[in-house]
Amino acid sequence: SEECVRSDEGWRCAVGPVVESNVYGGERYDARREQAGWSTKDFCDVGWEEVVVMDGPGGRMEEQCIPPIRVVERLRPVSVRRMGRGRYIVDMGQNFAGWVRIRVRGERGRAIRLRFAERLDEGGELDPATTGVAATGVEQVDTYICRGEGVEEWEPRFTYHGFRYVEVSGWPGELKGDEVSGAVVHTDLKVAGGFECSDERLNMLHRMAVWTHRSNVHSVPEDCPTRERCGWLGDANVVAEYSLWNFDSASFWKKYLDDIETTRSLHGGLPCNIAPGKRTCGMARADWALAFVMIPWYVYVHTGEVGVLRDHWEGMDTLMRHLAGMARGGLLEDGFGDWCEPGSPGYVKNTPVTLTTSAWFSRAACVMSKVATMVGEGGSAAWYRDLGERVRGAIRERYLDAVRWTFGSQTGNVLAVEFGIVEEDEAVRVVESLVEDLRGHGMHLTTGIMGVRYIFEVLSRYGRGEEALAILHEDSYPSFGDMIKRGATTLWEGWGEPEGDESGGVCSLNHPMKGGYDNWFYTTLGGIVPDEREAGFRHVWFGAKPVAGVEWVRVWHETGLGRFESAWWREGKELVWEVRVPEGGRGTVVLPYSGRTELIGAGRHILREEEVVGEVK
Repeated sequence: SEECVRSDEGWRCAVGPVVESNVYGGERYDARREQAGWSTKDFCDVGWEEVVVMDGPGGRMEEQCIPPIRVVERLRPVSVRRMGRGRYIVDMGQNFAGWVRIRVRGERGRAIRLRFAERLDEGGELDPATTGVAATGVEQVDTYICRGEGVEEWEPRFTYHGFRYVEVSGWPGELKGDEVSGAVVHTDLKVAGGFECSDERLNMLHRMAVWTHRSNVHSVPEDCPTRERCGWLGDANVVAEYSLWNFDSASFWKKYLDDIETTRSLHGGLPCNIAPGKRTCGMARADWALAFVMIPWYVYVHTGEVGVLRDHWEGMDTLMRHLAGMARGGLLEDGFGDWCEPGSPGYVKNTPVTLTTSAWFSRAACVMSKVATMVGEGGSAAWYRDLGERVRGAIRERYLDAVRWTFGSQTGNVLAVEFGIVEEDEAVRVVESLVEDLRGHGMHLTTGIMGVRYIFEVLSRYGRGEEALAILHEDSYPSFGDMIKRGATTLWEGWGEPEGDESGGVCSLNHPMKGGYDNWFYTTLGGIVPDEREAGFRHVWFGAKPVAGVEWVRVWHETGLGRFESAWWREGKELVWEVRVPEGGRGTVVLPYSGRTELIGAGRHILREEEVVGEVK
């Protein structure tokens, strides 16, 4: 049977208790306006008004094949501090995205006001500057007006905030910790990976990366949960892989690729800087646009689903051929560059934009040569191989100092090695130059989000894992340790530069784009690397690279086949390595000191090898 329920002029309406709501500004709820039973069939709507019929939104309704946004966790305050009569500062102990639920007994008409911020000022008062007040023109504020009937419980429904601290004002009596709680709210991605080790600094950095990502998935991969909440393509490119390691997020990223598709009609088939939404910020800069090539590849490698490549081949090909037409002598000069280097978020100093954009272009050309064959466009494969070779040659010609074997910066050297711009025997020399640069900067990074993504894996691959570890243990500015010393529980947009300098002012304190280091925990310390030739983890390379100072490591990752696990620990002079492979999977273990390889099938495998100091392959 079929029944049609029409929304027409026969419907009636009334003002409800949600009297104001804005996704940036917050929600105002007047409990005095509640009408019991209003949604039941027997409710009497006498006194309600006639509706005004509006035009429909148009477009085409499509299913979103991703988990819904839910309250996934409840947090209790770590402290409640009285600031004055009826006014308190509540510390949730964690920067996150969501809202606050209250339990209050107050007289009718009492207004409880909740203000949100990521930090406090020097006087211990709420400082909302990092939440984007300058951009949005509003603070994040929720207000609840009591109906005056016993204990009332409330939390908003049509807004969310990015915060750690809450100022509660108008509270009747003394606010107790069990009367306020934090609701962690995001797209409910299933956890699909885990990392832990003997080094608590690394565990903390892993938790920070995961919390930052969780704070920034609300149907789209956001840049921050406060000021913008936008799906910037460049940010998404450096976040997607560590997202896929930690969460069952392939459907989320496929949905985001469809969002990118919706922006292409605005610029002749080319994507916008942001997807989706009205704030697209124009046609994408070249390096940001290349996310539209790379993200389908990341999803394919993790899932083995060729369909994601077929679905977006036309757009990927259109973009790449457009960029090839823009290139001058094989190089692309357009881009945002190695975003948020220390001292100058948004203004590239250390690595030329042309170098970083062209490096990504060469990488994308390599990917496209493989994708072309997979999707039945074999005629394009050779063209893309040739394009990649031309771009790599042009980068070498302009930027390689063949005397000092450097591309002029940490990020330049890292991308040159990671993207195959130098040959294998040359890469060793470039890594030596990279290490020399790091030592010259006191083991501080000079990289933005692109260098952070790959520097740790590159160092470890060439036997420099101790330098990678030293970077993450550095505690002075600029470093992740400096963020932690200053109270960070999530990753920052900048590196903690003084506000009002050339960085452009106040930065967000919950920005996932620097979290690319989290890949290192899975692929290098844990040593689980999917084989792109047998994508979807049908074959895995196990290549753990132990680091002096780390006594044990455990990682796991849930795939379509089941769970892969890798754990190693030290027993005297021996390294013991346990590997688990699910049914249907295969692996090749590369022992870290001898380089000996061993083919393994499904099951649990124990391998032992005598440690040789300083000789990790």
